[in-house]
Amino acid sequence: MEVQTTMLLEIINPYILLGIGVVLIGLEAVISSFILIWFGLGFVITALISMVFPFSDGVWQLAVASIISLIFIVLLRKKALEKFLSSEEEITDNFLHEGGIGQIKNSKVFFKGTYWEIDSDIDDSEFVDGEKVEVIKTYRNSAQIKKK
Repeated sequence: MEVQTTMLLEIINPYILLGIGVVLIGLEAVISSFILIWFGLGFVITALISMVFPFSDGVWQLAVASIISLIFIVLLRKKALEKFLSSEEEITDNFLHEGGIGQIKNSKVFFKGTYWEIDSDIDDSEFVDGEKVEVIKTYRNSAQIKKK
């Protein structure tokens, strides 16, 4: 009785595996999901392994590429996200909360392209339409102002 072995999938040329890996890594630059890069590296490593140790079946090549990729995802994805997507310094600039020069228009303060209500603590009758005022700060929908 003869045992016949059948291959489920032809052995994949290592250069094709390498090409798939490079394409996946290139797509990662466009998508930036930090998933494709690990599969790309898995295919590249599998291609290098295929050049040294021939596989008996293409399914094993795909399995090794997938296992390597999943190991990379589990071990390195979180660290890579923290490294590349986090900022070392916290930016707290809010240009609307800065002071400057505004103008009274229709009983409101026109400042930085926005109409602000005049602060309720200030008597708005002492300002005339078109008058330039100093904006001390803005908050919510109001501007704290004083005569220039």
